[in-house]
Amino acid sequence: MELIYSVIPSLVAIIIAIWTKQVIPSLLIGLWVGSLLLTQSLFLSVGQTIDYIVGVLTDTGNINVLMFLYIFSGLVALIQISGGIQAFGNWMKKYITNSKRVFGVLWGLLPITFIDCGFRVVAAGSIVKSLSQKYHVSRERLAYMLNNSASPVIILIPLATTFVGYVLGVVEKGMQASGVEGSALALFIQSLPFQFFSYTAIGIAILSIMPRFNFSGMKELIKMNHAPLKPAHDAEMSEEFHHHEKGESAKDQTGNAVKGSMEHNHDMDEKPILKPRLMNLIVPLVVLIPLSFFLMWNSEEPSRSMLIALLITMVITSILYRIQGIKLETLVERFIKGGNQLIATIAILAVAWPISDVSQDLGLGQLIENTLAGNLSPFLVPGLLFVVTGAVSYFIGSSWGSWALMVPIAFTLAVSTGSAIPIALAAVLSGGTFGDVTSPVSGMTAMSAGIAEADHMKYVKAMSPYNLTAGVVAALLFFVVPFII
Repeated sequence: MELIYSVIPSLVAIIIAIWTKQVIPSLLIGLWVGSLLLTQSLFLSVGQTIDYIVGVLTDTGNINVLMFLYIFSGLVALIQISGGIQAFGNWMKKYITNSKRVFGVLWGLLPITFIDCGFRVVAAGSIVKSLSQKYHVSRERLAYMLNNSASPVIILIPLATTFVGYVLGVVEKGMQASGVEGSALALFIQSLPFQFFSYTAIGIAILSIMPRFNFSGMKELIKMNHAPLKPAHDAEMSEEFHHHEKGESAKDQTGNAVKGSMEHNHDMDEKPILKPRLMNLIVPLVVLIPLSFFLMWNSEEPSRSMLIALLITMVITSILYRIQGIKLETLVERFIKGGNQLIATIAILAVAWPISDVSQDLGLGQLIENTLAGNLSPFLVPGLLFVVTGAVSYFIGSSWGSWALMVPIAFTLAVSTGSAIPIALAAVLSGGTFGDVTSPVSGMTAMSAGIAEADHMKYVKAMSPYNLTAGVVAALLFFVVPFII
C-alpha cells in the first residue's frame, strides 16, 4: 500500500473542519477514510472504524483521561453554584479604586480561577465586569484581558487543570505513535520553557495596560469609553454594539452557534445557591492542588493520580456543600450538567485518538522517515509545527482539536528528523493556543466577548493586532531558538 495514504486521514479531517467548522464530524470522516484505505472495502471500513473507536475507549489510560475531564467539569459546576466566587469578589471590591487596579485584580484572580479556561473567564469576568464599567474600561478591552489571561496562562500550569488532563492524553498518544518511552507529564513539563506564544501573549497583554503600548484600534475604544456620553448617544452605542447578542456571530469548537460557548464551556448565567462564603471556593482548591502534586510526584501513571486526587476532592467538596444545605439531588443534577458540558471534548478525543492509530497503521511513521529524515533540518521542525498548528487552530477554532490531530504527527516528525521533542510539543501547544485566543470562530473569543458584554467582531478586530504580534514573535523564536540550544 502506498505510504502517502497515511497522511490522508488527518488531511481530510483538517480540510473538512476548516470548510465546515464542524470538528467532530470532520474527525469521524477522516477516521472512516483511513479505515477505507486500510480495508479496501466499504462494508469492512465501517466495522474497522468502530473497532478503532472501541479500542481507544477500552484503554485504561484513555478512560482515566476521559473520566478526569468529565468529573473535573462537574466539580467546576458545583464551585460555580457555591457562592465562593461571589464572596471573593465582594471582598476584593473595596480595594479597587481605578482602572489599573481592575486589571490588577483580574490577573490576581488567577490563583483561584486557573483550574479551567471557561471557569477562569466566567468567574473573573463576573467579579470585575461591574467594576470595569465603573472605572470606564471598554468592554472589548476587558474581553481581551479575560481571553489572554485564560488559555495562554492555564496551558503553562502542569497540575489540577482540565488542560493538563487533556494534554497528557494527547501526549501519551503521541508517544505511542512515535515509540517514545517515559512519562507524559515529564515531557509536558520539559516543554513549558518553550511555550513562546503564551509568554509573548501574556507579556503583550500586561504591557497593554499602559496606554502607550496600545494599538490604534484599542486606543479608539479606550477614548470612546472615557468620553462623556449623553443618554441618547449611550443608547445608540448600546444598540450599535448589540450587547444583548454577544457571541451569536461565533461558533464554538464543535461548530455550533453559541453565546460564549467553548469545548470547556460553563454557563455564564449560573447563579449561586448558597450564601457566598469564601471557604466554598478555597476548600476545593486547597484539597485538589496539594493532593494532585503529592499523588503525581514520581507517579508512573499521572493521569490516574490526578483522577484519584480529583475524586477525593469531589467527595469532600460535595460533603461541604451538603452540610450548608444543598440537596443531594441538586448536587447530582449540577454535577451531571457540568460534566456534560465537556462531552464535546470527550467526543473529540474518541475520534481523534483513532486517527493517530489508523495513520500509523497506514505507514505514517515510515513515510516521514523515508521522505523527511535527512531532508528536513531538525532545527526547522518546531517553527513549521507552530505555523501549521496555528493555522489549523485558527481556521477550525479549536485548540484541543488541533492538538489531538497534530501532536502524534509532531512526535513522529521530531523522532524521524532528530528534532528535540519538548520544543516540538511546545510548538504544537503554542500553535493551538494562538488559534484559541485569536480565531473569530473560536468559542474562547465568543465566551470572553459574551461575559464582557462586548461586540464580538469589534473585539476580534481590536485584539487581533496584539495576538498576531505575539504570534509573529513566537514563530521567530521557534525558528531561531533550536539553532541556539
